[in-house]
This record gives sequence, structure tokens and C-alpha cells, in this order.
Amino acid sequence: MERPTRYWVRALLILLLLTEQSALGFSLFAPTLPKVAAEFQTTQVVWVMTAFTLSGAVASPIIGKLADLYGKKKMLVVTAAIGALGALISATAPIFPVLVAGRFLSGAGFACLALGYTLIRDTFPARLQPISISIANTGVGAVGVGALLVAGVLIDHLGVRSVFWFAFGFCAIGALLTFFFVPETPIRSHARIDWLGAVLLAASMFVIMVGLSRGKEWGLTDGRTITCVAVALVGFAVWVWWERRTDEPLIRLDLIAKPALRYTLIGGGIAYGATTLLASLTPMLLQAPESTSYGFGLSATEMAGWLLPGQLMIVASGFIVGATAKRIGFHNHLVFGAVFIATAAAVLSAVPTVPAVIVLAWVVFGLGCMIYAAVPNLALLALPETERAVGSNFVGVAQTLAGTLISTVGFTVLAHYVVATDGHGVAYESAGFRSAFLVAAGAAAIGALVSLAIPRNERAVASHTH
Repeated sequence: MERPTRYWVRALLILLLLTEQSALGFSLFAPTLPKVAAEFQTTQVVWVMTAFTLSGAVASPIIGKLADLYGKKKMLVVTAAIGALGALISATAPIFPVLVAGRFLSGAGFACLALGYTLIRDTFPARLQPISISIANTGVGAVGVGALLVAGVLIDHLGVRSVFWFAFGFCAIGALLTFFFVPETPIRSHARIDWLGAVLLAASMFVIMVGLSRGKEWGLTDGRTITCVAVALVGFAVWVWWERRTDEPLIRLDLIAKPALRYTLIGGGIAYGATTLLASLTPMLLQAPESTSYGFGLSATEMAGWLLPGQLMIVASGFIVGATAKRIGFHNHLVFGAVFIATAAAVLSAVPTVPAVIVLAWVVFGLGCMIYAAVPNLALLALPETERAVGSNFVGVAQTLAGTLISTVGFTVLAHYVVATDGHGVAYESAGFRSAFLVAAGAAAIGALVSLAIPRNERAVASHTH
């Protein structure tokens, strides 16, 4: 007997609590960066974001394979529980490295979105699958709007640690409700976990980020910096060798041989990295004290209000892509989106002290976020149906790793302009923010140029699909 529609509506609402974890990991915590830097007296605050994205990129394919082996609902609950533990550790962290460790655990939540999609596909009635997946996908953008406001209110009234407590409750409640009220899929498949590939990739990324983030403190020519870079390069080389050798790799590197996917991967990944950096820098700029000559001294809630028009445009950009796909094509969405992002970053670098300009630039940035919808569609078009799931996972991992690296580079540049570290936070020269915004602008521009190399036949397919 088929379950009533209200049962599936309840299941979908519960799943939405967990599928939004990746979006919450950015939007909820970007406003915390200035307060975290002040409380822990650190210039390495970028690790609040990069620890989350790095672990998410590496853990997602592993969790996906474990879900094939043991059940998607089961792994969704386990993943949410790990996220809750990470948030609890961060909320109670006595020192900054412990907070970062908690964020690293919370990165497991990246896998929740893909697990939620596949659970809907495996268990929901066919008539409800399209609308359920669309609601879940739209929610990823919509949650960013609410998350900024929620974070602002929490920070201003209860302190920065309340954001981590909120994340803990969100994950814990989601895990419990999923356990009791969401059905499990009976579908199982054999999968071998590439543990060595995961360790090699995570270790290599971690080491190179340490080298980059400590570059100012150690010096770019210091033996420790050079050693980190050298070890990371060797690690990447060994990882590539292993991934090409093993039967079930963490990431199918042979897919890069397809030009359409290769240029989508590189162009989209670099442009995505620019959005990650901008989303971290802008809240810091707006919340910086007015005494810094570049800051606006906004509270976290006021900052969220300033960015609200742009956040709404991010949501709208997804609908714009869907509505114009046949006429414009996903390739052009990617190119134009990257150009919009580069323009917004360049404007923020050139005129970072005029309120109206910042709000307008953030709206342009939001429009540029059409790349979020364009890149997955381009990846699907570039691959045969039998390889689409693997290819989409590859693109997701690449985007996340690119965001991690570009954010680290941007914050490394910013760290060269520190002028004071005290109980009120970390103060920078205005040139630091200008330079960091230029890193984002350059990355997005490079992403647009690379995207132009997507083969013409793929552009034609994109223009006549959807």
C-alpha cells in the first residue's frame, strides 16, 4: 500500500534539514570570521572555512561509497552525527586549533546533499521525485539568505559561539528525525573504498595550505615553506599515480581526457574558488571597525541586511539559468557568470568604501553565481549517462578544492597587511583587502577565459538541452 503524500512531505522537510549542511557551512560561518579572529587572536581565521571545505571534498566520495554499501539513510544519520560532534567541539574549543578540528569534522556534512538526492530518488514515489529534488536544490540557495540573518542575530545577541551551538542543534535534530521518520533504501551495491587515495589527497592539500598560510610568518624562501610545498607536490604526484593504478579510485582522473569536462572542471572550479573567497572577505570588510579607514563598523545583523539583495540574487540566478538554458546555453552562463564575479571583485577592490557600490557589487556577484547551476549541467552534458554520477562527483570535489586553495591564497595575501592584533580583532591595511579582492577578480577572470575553451559541439548540446 502506497504511503500518503503527507508522509513524503514530512520526510522531505526532514531531509531538507540535512541537505542544507554544505550551504550552512559557508553562509552561517562567514559572518563569524571577525569575531573568531578577535577571540582567538589569530590571523589564520581562513582555516574556519578551509578545514570545512577540505574535509568535505575528501569525505564526500568516501561517504557516498559507504552509503552504497550500508544504506543511504544510515550514512546520512552517521554523517549528521559527525557534523553535530564537530560543531560541539568548535562551540567549546579552548584554543583555535581545537575549533579548526571541529570544523574539519563538520565538513562531513558536505555529503548530505548528494545523499539526500539519492535517497529521494531511491525511495520517493516517481510522481514526487522531480518536485522534491527541485525543492531541495532551491533550498540550498534560499538557506544562504536566512543563514546570514540567523548568524547575525546570534552573534550580536548571544556571541560568536552561539552559531556553533546552533549548528550542533541543527545537525543533532536532523539526525534524530531522519533516523525515526525517513525511510531507508533497499538498494545496495558493491564498492571498494580508496582509503589510500583519500589520505594522500587530504594530506597533500593540508600540507600545501599550511605552507601558503604560514608564508608570511615563515617567509616564502624559508626552508619550512619550501619543504611544505615540495612535500605537497610529491604527495600529489603519488596520489595521481595511485589513482591511475587502482581499480576503484577516489576520483576518476581518466575523465579529464574529455575536453568538455576538463575545461568545465578547470574554468568552473577556479570561478567557484573566487566566490568562496569573496563570500569570506566581504563580511569581514563590512564588520571591520570604522577606525581602520576601510571598515564600516557594522554589527553582524546589519552586515546581513547589506548583503541581503545579493543573497536574493543568488537564489534568482538558479532560476535564471533554468529559464534561459535553451536560448543561452549553460556554457554562456558559466562564462558570463565568471565575468560578473570578476567584475564584482574588481569593483570591491577599486571602491571598497562606498556603501551603495558594495551593495550593488554584491548583487552583481549574486548574478554571477549562476555558475552554481551551470557547471553541474555542463558536466552532465559532457559525459555519457553511465559516467554522469562519477563525473558530477569529480566536479564537486574539484570545485571544493579550488575554493579551498584560492581562499587560502587570498587570505595569505591579506595576512601580509596586518597592522594590529588585539582584543578588538585583527586590523589590516586597506591595501590588504584591495589585494585580496584582486586575487578573487583574477581567479574569476581566468575561470572565464578557460571556460571559453569548452568544445563548440558541447556548447551546441547545451544550447538545445533542458
